Amino acid sequence: MSHEIKERDIQLGKEDAWHRKTTIREVITAEEAHPYEVVESPIYYKTLQTNEAGATEEVMIESPSFKQLLATDDWQPVGDPYGKSYHPSSIKAFWNVVKKGMGDTPYEIISAGSVDDRRKIFASLKISEGFRVGDREFKDYINIIDSFDKSTSFTTRYNNVCIVCANTFNASMNAGQEVGKAKHTLNLDVNIERLIKAMNAFTSTSSDYKTLLTEADATPCSRDEARSWLMGVEGRNAKIATNGLRQKSARMVELFDQGKGNQGRTRLDALSAVTDFHSNESTNRKEGNAQFMTSEFGSSASLKQLVVSNFRQDWGKYVSHGESLLNEALVS
Repeated sequence: MSHEIKERDIQLGKEDAWHRKTTIREVITAEEAHPYEVVESPIYYKTLQTNEAGATEEVMIESPSFKQLLATDDWQPVGDPYGKSYHPSSIKAFWNVVKKGMGDTPYEIISAGSVDDRRKIFASLKISEGFRVGDREFKDYINIIDSFDKSTSFTTRYNNVCIVCANTFNASMNAGQEVGKAKHTLNLDVNIERLIKAMNAFTSTSSDYKTLLTEADATPCSRDEARSWLMGVEGRNAKIATNGLRQKSARMVELFDQGKGNQGRTRLDALSAVTDFHSNESTNRKEGNAQFMTSEFGSSASLKQLVVSNFRQDWGKYVSHGESLLNEALVS
């Protein structure tokens, strides 16, 4: 998958992203992230007409049905031509939603910019408070997303994805909780006001996720139970424990004991072992961004989401399945 940061795009960030195209700034501003406005322009097309002298000539006619957005810094198109049913927003409206939607809630802009030749714009806001469980710090983001190519609504989402490229833009659209949405219809202005109100009403803490992690941190887990659960998770579709499966599970048991922030004592240590392994060590491919791709968009991303979403209800199932795989391995 491509980062889709093209010549007219920019991604401002606090630190360099995986694609190494970040413009690093201590303070990220709207003016630098989107140094232009988008304005509506008529579209003209060529046609043949007969003039007063009776001769046929080529003339330019304004389309009665389609318009085109132009960027005010280079007067080049942004997005594709659109019909009367589509009502694009603007850069001003985007940052107005950020300001009014966040209101008095403390936040910091971590990343902002555009991808796909300015067709999609974004801003990732770090919720200043965040939260801690045990010795671990968890970060969460409010992501404001819009497009000028009819691919998305004007959307705000709450998740653990910081947008830095087209890949994370898409990942954020499918992760976490939707705070609000404004469709690009005739009532766009009304929809944006509703989006702002939805953001105002949103309690900017990941309460469900925080509760899950807190409960996991408070639930003891022995090394044997963790080994069974980890084997069950990694081998969830397996009938036998292959050498590769046993090696991966053994590595995750090591992370359960000694991974960053882990003490080998709780279910949170086991969960962290899975997420750490599949974020940093799950692929043998040598391409520079191969681990990032599988971690955020591939099989590792799917597994992490599956484990977290069904953590409570599927714990016993994975322990039981893991025990079966481990016992089968001992017999064979």
